[in-house]
Amino acid sequence: MKMNNKLIISLALLLAAGCVRNPGDTMNLKRHSGPVKVQSEQGAPKTLEEGRHQVPVRQIQHTGYVSLGAIAQAMGYTGAWLRDGSYGIGDHDPIWTFRTGQSTVKSDTQNIRMKTSAIKEGNELFVPASALQSLFGDVAAFDVQPDEVAFFPKPSPYETGASGKSADFADDLSVQPQMTAEVSQGKATSMISFAKKYLGIKYEFGTGSYKQTGTFDCSSFTQYVFGQYGINLPRVAGEQAKKGVYVARDKLQAGDLLFFYVPGRFKSNKKVGHVGIYMGNGNMIHSCPKPKDGVQITPIDKAYWKDTYLFSRRYT
Repeated sequence: MKMNNKLIISLALLLAAGCVRNPGDTMNLKRHSGPVKVQSEQGAPKTLEEGRHQVPVRQIQHTGYVSLGAIAQAMGYTGAWLRDGSYGIGDHDPIWTFRTGQSTVKSDTQNIRMKTSAIKEGNELFVPASALQSLFGDVAAFDVQPDEVAFFPKPSPYETGASGKSADFADDLSVQPQMTAEVSQGKATSMISFAKKYLGIKYEFGTGSYKQTGTFDCSSFTQYVFGQYGINLPRVAGEQAKKGVYVARDKLQAGDLLFFYVPGRFKSNKKVGHVGIYMGNGNMIHSCPKPKDGVQITPIDKAYWKDTYLFSRRYT
């Protein structure tokens, strides 16, 4: 029995790793006519059913559709209608944005086209099951069947950051030219003081501009703060992560942006899901739904933040 469990876990590890790193592997899952199977030591096939999450496929206009809310829940993301009438899926800000009656989906900095348009029924938005691979194939492992989509979990709960280990964060104490250090430090100090004025402002997933809504999500907060200092950041964390200059986690300075993934059993640990502003001395100011609801200061030398850390960026 122990040997069988080891075989199942090994296959699940290979499945999850392959689908995260190579979307082509996930695409091959669609060719299966039934659930994923493993061969036991005695030769009898066993079905890999334990722990998987199933989402039903509905026939709408003779096409298989799935609920975006159910898909988001299966992968461990937030799915919600946004103030502008679009539907967003993401962690602490929208990564994918859908619109009723449209076949183009905005994903970070790229547009993904579905074969048919999104359809709204009641308060739910449905998309064609055939589009799931191009939409989510790089962040989740799943098997699309005519009547259901089965999501397969990552078997290990112990995730680590992109470096593959939980390393300590540290300020950059290297000597810099005095004028550059004074200008940089002065601007960073002013930025952090400005950001702290918004402590307690409520978090809202996929919110609009602060002047209109009075709320922030993680990336709208960083965009707002940096915008006051002449630095124009993109709207969402995934786009912000592609700008600026890479900074090692032991060379941080106040004002650097810290990027994290949000862990979940059914999704990749490589996708940027959260961003915050480094304050110095091991602290970050950010907008987040937990542990408090809104803009808050968090010590990042905790196991959770060390493990979910991806990288840092510096904007000048």
